[in-house]
Amino acid sequence: MTTSRTTGQGSSSRDDDALAPVTYLPGVRENTVRDSSGREGDARRAENVTLHAITRRGQSRAEVAELLRRREISQDVAEAELDRLESVGLIDDNALALDLVDRLRSRKKLGTSALRNELMRRKIDRAAIDEALSDPDSEAEGDMLQQLAADRARRLGSLDRATAERRLVDFLARKGHTGSAARDAARRALDGGGQEYDNSRDGAGHGSARIHRVEFR
Repeated sequence: MTTSRTTGQGSSSRDDDALAPVTYLPGVRENTVRDSSGREGDARRAENVTLHAITRRGQSRAEVAELLRRREISQDVAEAELDRLESVGLIDDNALALDLVDRLRSRKKLGTSALRNELMRRKIDRAAIDEALSDPDSEAEGDMLQQLAADRARRLGSLDRATAERRLVDFLARKGHTGSAARDAARRALDGGGQEYDNSRDGAGHGSARIHRVEFR
């Protein structure tokens, strides 16, 4: 009988040893609490970062995402913050694209290709860019192009006609206006502006400087 009890006690001791790893569970719970606290801290920091950014200027979703990445906000917290901002309308790629197109056309008189480049630089969603540029007002675009060409032509009066036209067309291209529309606008601006052009260097003269005035008829 004594031997049997001794054996039972030894077996119980071995069983107790086998259950020893259970003592790590409190530590696991502490790590979980710390992880939860860290996530909440990241969420508060992400909110502070994004609100500061969007109060300075409109931001695309990708711009805000890049900002959070640079601030080392975890990806899951960043995505949650981006979704929150979109849900309350604080970031909206479609609205931002439309606003930028309107302002850049009126202030800088940019053409479609330059507008697309600017919207892409701002990391706006491609579908939003296509939508914002999908229905231009052709008449308004033509008027804007002609005004831009006329304003620039006034600065080119000291050049010969060929050089003035080349530089004006290049200028319009940098503004996003290309093709026959830009070339025609440049010619009309130079023909109708009453500008003076120096033809002494175009090969047509005989060594003497001549001034040719081109007037609109």
